[in-house]
This record gives sequence, structure tokens and C-alpha cells, in this order.
Amino acid sequence: MTSAYAGHSRWRWTGPGSSGPDWERRAAPPPRSPRALPGPGGAHSTRKAAFDGLAPTEPDLEKARALIKEAGASGATLTVATSSIGQDVSLLATAVQAAGTQIGLDIRLKSIAPNAFTALFTDPGAREGIDMFPLTYYQSITDPLDLLANFRTGAYLNFAGYSDKSYDELVDRATAAHDPEQRMKAETKLQHHAADRLLWIPVAEWPTSVFLNQRITGAPTTIAYLYYPWAADVGAAP
Repeated sequence: MTSAYAGHSRWRWTGPGSSGPDWERRAAPPPRSPRALPGPGGAHSTRKAAFDGLAPTEPDLEKARALIKEAGASGATLTVATSSIGQDVSLLATAVQAAGTQIGLDIRLKSIAPNAFTALFTDPGAREGIDMFPLTYYQSITDPLDLLANFRTGAYLNFAGYSDKSYDELVDRATAAHDPEQRMKAETKLQHHAADRLLWIPVAEWPTSVFLNQRITGAPTTIAYLYYPWAADVGAAP
């Protein structure tokens, strides 16, 4: 998945599982908002609160094995979709299979044709029999809500069917807030909610690089290059 906060790529997992009828597992560290908040101290304290207390992302295989055993899931079989649609999809599927094996799960890969793989995003029937599938996810704006709103009840990318009234109310509050700091305070609560309930699980992140010098300007530095006529803005610096 490519999740682009200012052009960064992230992996995302989704499929049937543990947080409801289905579950969603997203890859990448929790998003960091680059937006500048006004005020000498409020901005810093709000950002600090957004990341303080989040669970560490370092692997802990022994603890993972213990959790699998505690859940009575040792040797459980999970089916992960993979496809030749992109190298990122096959790489992540293989990596998750290896990680699952290390903690006592039986991860089986199911190869799906590229044209059928895209149906996983729109057709619940296509996801039947599949526990997880990877996708490249990106964000179009540098605001955490662009990601966090995906866990709202009925959201298009909420494949897990996750639903929580308090979470939905926080999304509404953040959306309606005009003051940037008040908006970020609501988003801080959303981030902790999502992290505590494992709605987003880090797996991988990589940068999308852009190289510029004094001879050329105007190239986009965000994911907008996928759908914006960016070449029209490229030119030489005066």
C-alpha cells in the first residue's frame, strides 16, 4: 500500500479477521502530520500527545507466539491473496507468510489474476475465502484525517466493517473544526483509538524520491503526480 504523507509509501493489509466480521490491517508507522499549527506551545504539546503512549512497533516474536497460544490459534490457517499485479503485492504477501510462520501460524498464499485482484476492493464476494490482502495506499493531503476517516462506519475503505459511535463522532468533530489545533486534538484521540484497537498495524514504509536542482522547478513532491497534470508546471527556475 502506498500511503503518502508528503510522498511516503505505506503498506496496508485488509481482509476478514478479528475486529468484527472482517478485519483491516494496515501497514506503516502511525501518520505524522507535517502541518504547521499556530501558537508557541500548543502545537508542540498536541503533536507530542499524538505519539506519546503508542505501542512500540519493534517486532517481539516471543510475545507474538504467546498471544497466538493464548488465543488458541496455534497452527491456524490464514489465506493471503497475492498477485502479479505489482511487485509490492507479492513481496508483502511473501513477507507476511514468513512472519506468520515464525509465530506459529499457517499462512497460505492464494494467487489471483490482476484483473480479479482489483475486484477485492469493490466486491465483498470476491473477498470470500481470503483472510488478508495487500494494497498500495496513499494519501492525497497532509492531514491524518485522510487516513483515520477510513475507519468510520460505512467508509469506502473500511473493508473490516469496523464501527464505533465514539470514533464516528470524533471524525465529525475533526472535520468540522476550523481551528487547526482543535482539529489536531480530535485527530490525536482518533489516532490513539485506532492504535489501541489495532486498526492500523505497521509493516513497511518507503520514500518516493524526487530530485531537483536549480535548473528545473515545479515537479510535485506529493502523491498528486498520480492524477494531476504535473508536467504542465515543470519549468526552469528564473
